[in-house]
Amino acid sequence: MIQALGYVTEPFDAASPGRLCRGRERWIEYETMSGDEDAASIHRLVCSGAIFTDDRARDARRGIEFAPISLWTIFGSLLGSGTCIAYCEEGQPHSIPEQAHGLEHYTVTRPGGSLREWVVRWHMPIEDEASLAIALSGGADVFFTIEQPSKEPSVIAHESPAIPPLADAEDGLPSLIGEELAKALFLLTGFRSEGRPNRYFQPWGIPETIPHVNALALLHRDKHGPALGVYRASTFDIDTELGKLGNEDTPVLLVPFAIPPMLARWDRALWELRQSWNAEELGEFPVPASISEPHHRSKPEEASNPEADEASTADSDAGGVANEE
Repeated sequence: MIQALGYVTEPFDAASPGRLCRGRERWIEYETMSGDEDAASIHRLVCSGAIFTDDRARDARRGIEFAPISLWTIFGSLLGSGTCIAYCEEGQPHSIPEQAHGLEHYTVTRPGGSLREWVVRWHMPIEDEASLAIALSGGADVFFTIEQPSKEPSVIAHESPAIPPLADAEDGLPSLIGEELAKALFLLTGFRSEGRPNRYFQPWGIPETIPHVNALALLHRDKHGPALGVYRASTFDIDTELGKLGNEDTPVLLVPFAIPPMLARWDRALWELRQSWNAEELGEFPVPASISEPHHRSKPEEASNPEADEASTADSDAGGVANEE
């Protein structure tokens, strides 16, 4: 089996954030806000992993968990130095990690659900793969790095006095982030809703958060598995930041995409990579070619070339994106 890391880098504009995975996640609906003209531009890298047997990728298992390198390794390369923080919004009270800081219990109402449901907001430092696994199991889907914990922690917000407090509510540890960053994170995640599709992130929360962190990472939902979106003010150097994460025996196979991997076809991206592959410098293309199946005479229009497949897909796609599923 072949493991690969697919990626795309692009500028990010909160006024026109682009689509997320169709049917699984969309941006939180928002009114257009006026951005700061003097604010630094934001760059985004979206990546996802896959494991498959050949370049048709028909048996591909997709998601960042199938990448040839761990999520913690990716964080170490893309989020920069400093203290790595995991942040959870609308977590479950019974899944609070022992290392949780800035713990806030509050209630939410959901269409078709109970009148009020207790949820929790928290953050915790990430120091290794074990602590990252704890944060993920607790519901964290926002990650960022700061130079050091804030000397003026954010104020812990409590539920309305009209609502009785949760009987067994935990206090947690003092907040590691300042008030301005806490407000930006609330704009980013505080109005989420689950359903079809889910809405977890407000695009205007990203430019509000970036000035307070070194880099910001969000777990975007794909229909196959989560993809990772990294947002920051500095540009990405793929060769340095991702290309050298493997070793000589097991180098990381990087597959460039034209659009975010959760919207695209792996067979198309692999076909394009094969066309540009320099065998003299890089050796034989590491992904085996698929064995073409014989076509039935009744279906002469079926093409074994992904480029031909994509042409028909593009014609029928109202969005006009050539390598969209």
